[in-house]
Amino acid sequence: MSAIVVENLKKYFNGIKAVDGVSFEVEEGEIFALLGPNGAGKTTTVRLLTCQIKPTEGKASVFGYDIVKEGNKIRKLIGIVPQERALNELLTAEQNLYFYGMLYDLPKRQIKRKIDELLPIMGLEHRRKELVKNFSGGMKQRLSIILALLHEPKLLFLDEPTTGLDPQARRHIWKFIREINDKGTTVFLTTHYMEEADNLCNRVAIIDNGKIIALDKPSNLKRKLEREKIVEIEVDIETDAEKKLLEKLKGIEGIKHLNYSNGILKLFVEDRKGLLLDVIKTLSEKNIKAMATVEPTLEDVFISLTGKRLRD
Repeated sequence: MSAIVVENLKKYFNGIKAVDGVSFEVEEGEIFALLGPNGAGKTTTVRLLTCQIKPTEGKASVFGYDIVKEGNKIRKLIGIVPQERALNELLTAEQNLYFYGMLYDLPKRQIKRKIDELLPIMGLEHRRKELVKNFSGGMKQRLSIILALLHEPKLLFLDEPTTGLDPQARRHIWKFIREINDKGTTVFLTTHYMEEADNLCNRVAIIDNGKIIALDKPSNLKRKLEREKIVEIEVDIETDAEKKLLEKLKGIEGIKHLNYSNGILKLFVEDRKGLLLDVIKTLSEKNIKAMATVEPTLEDVFISLTGKRLRD
């Protein structure tokens, strides 16, 4: 059964197309990611699917229930972890969980059982009596995920779940997402972290300017770039010369896309004899530290499809 079915879904704000005719399905039991830069339409899509706003056009359903007509039924089946945390920082972790459990109208016995089950898994058992205001960002995010799971939802929405967290906290949350998915919870997450989508997800939809431009397994998306070579060059380019030099490189026959960031020049090239020689000539006055052909990443897929970096 499909957990989510979306057909030509659109949402406009004052004429601006935040979501522009997206269509996709999420299978029950999947970890599915909506991957794209800030402002691409990810959060708006989540707000539509969780019945927080109504679409301008199109339709969607969650476990067969219409997002416009049957929102109350959908809300009982889903958990939501929004970008803005809804924790009361003047309460302890345990008090927050009891408070939200009562909002869900859950029996105290069930709330206690979920608290005892989830706090240790998320590494928060020893902080259950501590005020949330003393928690780190990663701890607050883990507690927010527990809140969303108190009523045992079939589908969990995570909107940018690891933004602003350090790598260790990020991986802790990834581990937990895999664990709850293994137990049968379908997961829908939005992210702009390539590594997150690549490591966690069964399938990834890449969204840009409100439109889905690719949808497949991460491995399949990367395989589509195998016909292109990706050349990575470590080179220092002065800021005042960067734009002019990149324009020169774009003019070289066989270079389809390029990107320069943090001292790394990445070229998406066709296999043409003499192409690399032309590149080296163009960079002859620069200090080239290293050059290599690299395997494609999801970031490379995005650049190939849009001509820009994910975080531009």
